[in-house]
Amino acid sequence: MKRFDVVTVGEAMIRLSVRGGHTLETAPQYDVHIGGAESNVAVACARMGKSVAWMSRVSDDVFGARILGELRRHGVNVEAAIVESGSRTGVYYAEIGDDPRGVAVTYDRANSAATKMSASNTDFSILADAAVLQVSGITPAISDSSSQMTTELLAKARESGCRIVFDVNFRALLWSTERARTTLTPMCAVADVVVCTREDARDVFGVQSNDDPAGALASTLGVRQVVLTDGATGVHWHDDGSSGFAPSIPTSTVDRIGAGDAFCAGVVIGVIDGDLVSGVRKGQAMASLERTMAGDLFLGSASDVAILLGESTRAVKR
Repeated sequence: MKRFDVVTVGEAMIRLSVRGGHTLETAPQYDVHIGGAESNVAVACARMGKSVAWMSRVSDDVFGARILGELRRHGVNVEAAIVESGSRTGVYYAEIGDDPRGVAVTYDRANSAATKMSASNTDFSILADAAVLQVSGITPAISDSSSQMTTELLAKARESGCRIVFDVNFRALLWSTERARTTLTPMCAVADVVVCTREDARDVFGVQSNDDPAGALASTLGVRQVVLTDGATGVHWHDDGSSGFAPSIPTSTVDRIGAGDAFCAGVVIGVIDGDLVSGVRKGQAMASLERTMAGDLFLGSASDVAILLGESTRAVKR
């Protein structure tokens, strides 16, 4: 039996955000949270009762300590996180406006501890203790060495028998669509499950299908299982030749950052439990709940998700 249901690998940052109705330029105060795609997934999976480890590099400053302390508090094992001396913690600034303003993000993450991750300074042995590896397209985008590390990470996961969930998570502030396509296509090809937004499927991979977008992306990437989110419409999935759709759960939004990571965590749980469709439905409920909470992290529970799913529209296959 594996020690961990899932290991996630990627950068965690300090988030400074303004409250609703304010702008970054004029806000009188900022709220402090931690955030990062893979660490968000780790927390969500842990709060849903899974055994989780997070691997990265963090600085030896107070912000690195805050990140590690917050992850531990939610039940995430951080033994594989390396504390790096003389480095810095990445920061991002978030302005969350109601429609039509949306979310504005400014990064200050260059040369952070996590950007120093490389194939040569990363210990991949934890993968032997994991059933699933989750990583996103943000990790190869933050530096060349981290990109090389991600390639090696995926290869080692395959050797260790881990199932791989790869979340495309394209960030235009970090790289171009052309560079992302070149880098992420071979990474997605070795994954068991690819999670992607419909927008990223179109912009990064050129998938235009309206009838079966998840199946079209699966064919483009050469993978068996694809989960494709379609904004407020719902979620499409493709599972080894069978496609389906689940309509979205109506949600009032307090803070939309991190909802995609909560959804991805649901998919990871589905992979752990051997039921992708159940994972999609859990992910939708987790994302909806996360949107009602301030900050990047899913702070709900398995019982919260079960209650919401009992009241929501049932997913249907086609």
